[in-house]
Amino acid sequence: MGEQVDIHRRILSANSTGELMSVYDNWSEDYDKVLTEQWGYNSPQMAADLLDASIACDSISVLDAGCGTGLVGPCLKNLGAGEIIGIDYSSGMLEQARAKQVYTSLLRMDLNQRLDIPSDSFDAATCVGTFTSAHVQPKAVGELVRLVRPGGKVVFTVRDDYWKATNFIDLLVDLHKQGLAAIEQIRLEPYILSEGSECRFVVLGV
Repeated sequence: MGEQVDIHRRILSANSTGELMSVYDNWSEDYDKVLTEQWGYNSPQMAADLLDASIACDSISVLDAGCGTGLVGPCLKNLGAGEIIGIDYSSGMLEQARAKQVYTSLLRMDLNQRLDIPSDSFDAATCVGTFTSAHVQPKAVGELVRLVRPGGKVVFTVRDDYWKATNFIDLLVDLHKQGLAAIEQIRLEPYILSEGSECRFVVLGV
């Protein structure tokens, strides 16, 4: 538990993107084993299953935003997804994702900035484990919506303490009112089992 507390302290207290990426780059080789086997993290599979239930994953193109080491990619591939593009700001994490050999391409991009990707490029987007303190700002949801074609889906998680501390719900209501994305599901689920944390799983229809 001590290692978990130390890593989370460094992640949640990072004062800059560079500091945060340093933590992830150094952690990248052990990230999958620690997170899934020791900490009981299963959000990637849950998110992929939610996406598949809302739009059949068979042969669709998916943007995996904040892909990290690529935990979501294999889940999507197993459900039949075709093109899977992963983006993340950590070079170390992207190298681990590349080794999984399920991504069509992997790009280093900052989700807190406008992405250099044309609108309506994907059938769906996922963003799992990225919306949390010191990571990506809520406004990035609007960018994910922009990149998904009408009729597509956006599935993402928000750590519950970050959800409560930010304007996520107002942002989602605004997207809904503007006719850009319909709120289809918001559900509270376990996040990291070993620490008893929770997160919101959100499904938007574009």
